Amino acid sequence: MMRRKDEKIYKVGTLSYTSFGVFVLFSWMLGGGFCYHLMENLMPQLLPITLKQLNASNALIGLLAGSIPAAINMILCPIISFKSDRTRSRWGRRLPYILFTAPFVVLFLILTGFSPQIGAYLASCFGFLNPTQMALLCISIFSVGFVMFNMFVASVFYYLFADVVPAQFMGRFMAAFNLAGAAAAFVFARFVIRHAETHAGMIYTVISLIYLIAFTLVCLNVKEGEYPPLTEEEKNATVLESVKSYFTDCFCGKFYIFIFSATALNAVSVLCRNMFNVFFARENIGLNLAEYGIIMSYVGVSGIVVAFPFGWLSDKITPLRMNIIGIFLVVITNLYGFFLARDYTSFFVVSMLLGLVYAIQTISTIPMLVELFPKDKFGQFCSAQAMMRSVVLIVDNYGAGLFLDIMKNYRYLFIWDAFFTGIALIMMLYVYGIWKRKNNLKHSPPGIP
Repeated sequence: MMRRKDEKIYKVGTLSYTSFGVFVLFSWMLGGGFCYHLMENLMPQLLPITLKQLNASNALIGLLAGSIPAAINMILCPIISFKSDRTRSRWGRRLPYILFTAPFVVLFLILTGFSPQIGAYLASCFGFLNPTQMALLCISIFSVGFVMFNMFVASVFYYLFADVVPAQFMGRFMAAFNLAGAAAAFVFARFVIRHAETHAGMIYTVISLIYLIAFTLVCLNVKEGEYPPLTEEEKNATVLESVKSYFTDCFCGKFYIFIFSATALNAVSVLCRNMFNVFFARENIGLNLAEYGIIMSYVGVSGIVVAFPFGWLSDKITPLRMNIIGIFLVVITNLYGFFLARDYTSFFVVSMLLGLVYAIQTISTIPMLVELFPKDKFGQFCSAQAMMRSVVLIVDNYGAGLFLDIMKNYRYLFIWDAFFTGIALIMMLYVYGIWKRKNNLKHSPPGIP
């Protein structure tokens, strides 16, 4: 298609887009994002329910659904990210990692979904464990396999945003991406989760195959630009030199360490809610899975409604300021929920408010990191952030379940969220102070060298 001579061109690296080209890019990325979010709902939403059916404790749920994945994340994500930043191929530096590992993600998801049946069959064949124990063993093995291969996709997919989306559209892109996630959450909560106890295997299979088809199409239709060639030093660096370079770049300044720590604590803050909110609704409020799913679907709709206004506002006031506002509102909303979520109506109101304030954080986080991290090593710094998050999550995923086992009341998930989010707020205010001083001294794009 010929473009008009006066048509505006948007650039990111060596890539150039017309307005229509940006629209096409958004279409493929957001379509993939919808299917990605749909798949990402499987483990945190379905896995705890399946484990509960097998009489697993909250601590064991936290271990399998969180601590073990976090440990794998801590090991693999820095390696994948470091290598991805330095990969040069005709397909780009991100897409090959997605294309060649997505099939294994799907395989292990399907196996996880059928773990109870596989466990029962293996128990009948070998008999050294009963069906429940064998099912738990199968879930442990298959979920670890999923996490290992999903680490390739989950890491580099987000790095791709900074490489292919023009900076002036980043806030609105993340708003649209969050909208796709909210739509996926709506579909999952409204139509899927009610069947979690009876048709888990089919749910895992259908959603994972949809995800595989979507990401294959994304890899074939989204193009990366050209990247500067690697220096001889980068090409010839030994493993030890690469490790030293990684840690020197990422962990030798308070500014980045506080960013890593704050985002890690934000991840910790939602652990109890991600894993146990369904049990709070069922045991404290008295809802069934269908009623819970309906409420969560409305929460997803609320994210859709506010996505573009928040994305536009994030572009206007900067993502860092937007993120801090979101963190503050999360603390206030959780305190409100702890005292006032007592029945269907109040739980619905609190859930809607949490959906809104979490949307502010979600929409602004990636643009904030693009704003603050070095562009040429974006994946590396994101992996350092992920490493810090994983170190904390290894302990706190198990700790979240243990905390609720000790408290013997799922209501305390609100206190868990408010406490860790409050600490993150203090850290981000420190980051904001440094960022503001730096930008008052230099009229350059936000960022700290």
